[in-house]
Amino acid sequence: MLFASIILERVPLLWHNLLDGLNTWVQNAGAIAFVGIVLVVVARRLHRDLNEFTFWDFGDRLKALVPVLQACVMIAGVGYTAMVLMWTGSRLSLPWVRERFLPREHPMQPPTIGDWILTASGAFALVVVLAPVVVDLLSRIAFGRIWAVALLSWKEAIRGRVIWVFGAIALVFLFAGWFITYKPEDQLRSYVRVVYLSMSLLCLILAGLLGAFSIPNDVENNTIHTIVTKPVEKFEIVLGRFLGYGALLTIGLLVASSLSLVYVLRGVNEDAAFESDKARVSHYGMLHFVGTKSSREGENVGREWSYRSYIKGPTKQNRQPVRQYAIWDFYDFPSEVKARTTGVVFEYSFDIFRLSKGQEDKGVFCSFTLVNPKKKFANMDPSQQSRELDGVLDEMRKTREKLKSAKDKLLEEAAAALATNKQGKSKEVQEKLDEEYAELEKKEYAAIEVEVIQRFQVIHVAAQMVTDFHTQRFTIPAQEFKALTSDAGGKGPDNNLIPAVRIFVSADESEQAQMVGVAAQDLYLVVSEQPFWQNYYKGVFGLWCTHMLVLGVAVACSTYFSGVISLLLTLFYYVAGMNRQYLMQIAEGQVEGGGPGQSFIRLATRMTPSAPVDGTPTASIVQVMDRFFSWWVGRLMNLIPDVNRHDLYQFVANGFDIGWSDLLLLDNGVGLIAYLVPWAILAYYLMKYREIANPQ
Repeated sequence: MLFASIILERVPLLWHNLLDGLNTWVQNAGAIAFVGIVLVVVARRLHRDLNEFTFWDFGDRLKALVPVLQACVMIAGVGYTAMVLMWTGSRLSLPWVRERFLPREHPMQPPTIGDWILTASGAFALVVVLAPVVVDLLSRIAFGRIWAVALLSWKEAIRGRVIWVFGAIALVFLFAGWFITYKPEDQLRSYVRVVYLSMSLLCLILAGLLGAFSIPNDVENNTIHTIVTKPVEKFEIVLGRFLGYGALLTIGLLVASSLSLVYVLRGVNEDAAFESDKARVSHYGMLHFVGTKSSREGENVGREWSYRSYIKGPTKQNRQPVRQYAIWDFYDFPSEVKARTTGVVFEYSFDIFRLSKGQEDKGVFCSFTLVNPKKKFANMDPSQQSRELDGVLDEMRKTREKLKSAKDKLLEEAAAALATNKQGKSKEVQEKLDEEYAELEKKEYAAIEVEVIQRFQVIHVAAQMVTDFHTQRFTIPAQEFKALTSDAGGKGPDNNLIPAVRIFVSADESEQAQMVGVAAQDLYLVVSEQPFWQNYYKGVFGLWCTHMLVLGVAVACSTYFSGVISLLLTLFYYVAGMNRQYLMQIAEGQVEGGGPGQSFIRLATRMTPSAPVDGTPTASIVQVMDRFFSWWVGRLMNLIPDVNRHDLYQFVANGFDIGWSDLLLLDNGVGLIAYLVPWAILAYYLMKYREIANPQ
């Protein structure tokens, strides 16, 4: 048994959530844009000569846009002022304000009036800041000049022998095998981890250095004056630098990844090939629990990493009054699975938390019960269904035995006729008759199983051994799966969706109690398997997105700051993006020990992190300051990239397909563009108003 599991602590963006994602982007980007507008207004008021400070440098034909943009600024200002008043009302404990006017706290909640106001205000603010950019792109920016700057950037990088950095990947090919220790089934996974990490580090360093020092070096060496005194727009320099270095990184990454693919696939052993030399196209269900304290999670066993929840199995000495189940609801299945003539494969990879020593080299046995809840149960409550399950299985077993008993009599008659027919026949003919009888017996028993499933709408897969963090699988024959899923799913009387198949998973009864840990991605249906090399390049695209993100931020920072400061800022954003989950916990106030103020009090008074801070006036003031700090961290989260979004290593190393549409295009490609567009707008304004000689 081998290990293959994908850990998704962040649910990728899906197409049906695209509008919600776009709405959030408009709110966040618009708010940042409005802050920039306010800063520009304040700067203009403080400027010595107001006539020299213009907001919009439009030609005579576009002067009519100025009143429209001024109206957009006014509307956005009114909207944000209204939001400030609503927030003040909520601070004054007005419940109707919080429920109806404040923005929703979770995307699954219905939008409020505050959400619409924020979206509208953000859209108007974006119109104001985008208008000059769009006008310049359509009237003043020329791709030919951008291409010339990009080609110049390319030549400078090659002359500076930067391209030789990619040659360092050869050191990985030569010496990585000396330091990699792995089990046979982990061979491919270890190689993928090493080459992805090596390519990522090399290209990230190169992207940061090229992007951060390109424009500052031009300014320091006065070579930028040679460019801007010609008919070249300042923003064309930014675009040219980004595209030139981006093309260099793209070609270098493509060559390095192609060579590393040959290194990864050389001499793969059989166990590793079965484990990772594929790309499983998986179909997942929704996980919930029965018999635990919460339907959203199982038992907590005290482990620091709480990705998995646990269910406890019964023992012969201590039978649980309510049996604990992990339940996966599959609301639909791909059409190719429904039309399949071969077996339908489910794979699972669970964790074991031992409450006793158990038996050596032996895991925990679990049972899987697949149910069509629409046709089997009148009550859709999972708790009620789990209590009825044992009775249904017992009745199902009795019916199966009764049908088999009747079928055995017919098979005995067929066996007797076969024995008579075999007399006097050659050995070859006798073997052929035996094969026909075996096929008939198999067919008849399969027909009995299909009949039982059609009658009870249940498939029971019993006594499947679970080995700690190893992948097992069970296969449902195609006819049985079709019998279970015929007329499945749909909506119930309350207009709620009914699962097409509900899988109940429980630990079997044993001598000593054991617990099994599960997560939503630990049980899945294998739809198909794609080639490994294709999935490998999809993972490389995730690396490319990370490199373009770093390059874009570095180039944008370099339009205003020096090279060293730009590099440090880029490094800060990247490191913060890698720790985004922890920053989110700070913003939501979920960090043990509270904020920095409470932590300081605990350190000064030598208190433990879990001890509550006394309700003194000082402690109350510190708690208010900590809440204010968390609020600001939450606002800063809008500026920090989700770097882990582009880390697709786990999919490639564990043999899971990276979807073209959802993961690659939407979650990575669209996510990258959505983050870089505001940085490009910022770079446009910083470069435009920087004091460099302008073209005549």
